[in-house]
Amino acid sequence: MNLTNISSEIVRFMEYFFHAHLLIALITYIVVAALLRKHLRHLKYRSISHEKVPFEKFKAPKISVIIPVHNESLGIVESVNAALSTDYPNYEIIVVDDGSIDKTLAHLKEHFNLDNLALNSCATISNSQPVAAFQSKTFPNLTIIQKVHTGKADSLNVGIQHSHGEYICCIDSDSIITPDALRKLVIKFINEPTLVALGGAIAPSNEIIIRNGEIERKRSSQSIFVGVQIIEYLRSFTSWRTGWSYLDGLLIIGGALTVFTKEAVIKVGGYRSEAYCEDLEIILSLHEYHLKHNLPYKIWTIPEVICWTKVPRTKVDLKKQRIRWMWGALQSLSWHKQLMFNKKSALIGWFSFPHIVFIEAFAPIIELLGIISLWVCIALGLLSYPSFLIYGLLIYAITGFYSWYAIATNDNYISSFNSLKQILRLGAIGLIEPIGYRQRDAYWRMIGWWRWLRGKSIEW
Repeated sequence: MNLTNISSEIVRFMEYFFHAHLLIALITYIVVAALLRKHLRHLKYRSISHEKVPFEKFKAPKISVIIPVHNESLGIVESVNAALSTDYPNYEIIVVDDGSIDKTLAHLKEHFNLDNLALNSCATISNSQPVAAFQSKTFPNLTIIQKVHTGKADSLNVGIQHSHGEYICCIDSDSIITPDALRKLVIKFINEPTLVALGGAIAPSNEIIIRNGEIERKRSSQSIFVGVQIIEYLRSFTSWRTGWSYLDGLLIIGGALTVFTKEAVIKVGGYRSEAYCEDLEIILSLHEYHLKHNLPYKIWTIPEVICWTKVPRTKVDLKKQRIRWMWGALQSLSWHKQLMFNKKSALIGWFSFPHIVFIEAFAPIIELLGIISLWVCIALGLLSYPSFLIYGLLIYAITGFYSWYAIATNDNYISSFNSLKQILRLGAIGLIEPIGYRQRDAYWRMIGWWRWLRGKSIEW
């Protein structure tokens, strides 16, 4: 067999492989999209915003809002004010200052009238000892904990360790939640006793205006760079994860807003302090623990509650984020490889976990192999232009359709736009996103792969 025949066989194998990968991805998209549509139709007739719980007739369960912060002096006051504006009657807010070297603590002291506080630990899931603690004289349910810099995951553990709530709400320091968010989230736990973790939709907040802790005005981003990320968030954090929730196969909740039962978090030992993708790792830990002990549980995300968070504005910041996400995802997936083909849950073991590994984690490798195969075929004169054209158009059509589908089904987010022109502009960005940006994103994730394989640490 000569070199040409060998090359032809390799190309044929790669072609079959790419077609199989595309088919599996397409089937998954269709299933999740169908489930999302069914779920949204159900919510149309029974929205949780209409699930009224008479909290005034009984004591509402306490929820502890944990906000880890590191060098966020520009936005931390807005985030805390937004959390304080909640209409939920029984809550506390714990801000954990993870060794900030800017004016984060100074701004908190200036705006919230802090006084020294002696802490009492309610659990033991972190070895970090607070350097100092403060309580607001203006808002007695606001506590600030200062500690040495050990990372976000450990900061969350410190907050959980000193919390007093039945439920734990973890939000990012640059995230804004609406006044009704906590009420809607807690109601879901009351209505579903086996629920152990719940997330909301995550939306970019770069173009919103906030006054006194509340969102005053929203508009679509004028930046294509931010607009592309809006499309990604609508597809992934809202549509995609809502569909997986309906299947009870959700493996990740965005760390910008997650609510847990405190009992469940303590049982798994809290967050792993060395995790770079702590939002994925904690959810995988919850799955593994409950499957191992044959405990009934549910992990959901709901699109009715929106958490607004900042997204990278520059290419450099986005590159760092995507490398970190890829590295952290591989780290967490390798820690919880026991979930692969787990016999105690056919859905998690044979569908959900294999999908996140082979379809999502391996996606940049498959895309890289596709590009290499393309150039090899061109060099050897083996390129089947009809197959190449069909395959390329299918990928483009699937991505474009799913982007438009995500826009069409996310009423809560799209309703904030001021005109049809803004919606159409976002749809146009969804059509150009697969060309250029997607390949660059795959390249960044390949860097994450390479650094993880080499055991090389990454920048935060």
